[in-house]
Amino acid sequence: MSKADTHTAPQTLADEQSVDDNLVQRLVDGSPHYVCRHCDTPVAPAGPDWRHRLTKVFEGAPSTAGPHLNDNARHYLDVDVVLRQGFCPGCFTALFTETVPARNGETP
Repeated sequence: MSKADTHTAPQTLADEQSVDDNLVQRLVDGSPHYVCRHCDTPVAPAGPDWRHRLTKVFEGAPSTAGPHLNDNARHYLDVDVVLRQGFCPGCFTALFTETVPARNGETP
């Protein structure tokens, strides 16, 4: 039996939708929420702005992701950038990582 034959897809309930490897969409108290697949913690209300509603977010200099990212984006861009990572508040699984413009001109 090959390794591929032993892999099974994650189980989902009939009333939930898969979002990605870490999140499912499920009704929580009657409204749709994204829920962590790993610990069943509701992460944020479902919708396009869910990342802004997370309670556990790290924001820092891009170099905190490693030496391959340069902290001085001004060499290439007209704005300062930050590394932003969102985590599940229950088990701290990383849900997203992005390098984005700093909010309101704040520098990391």
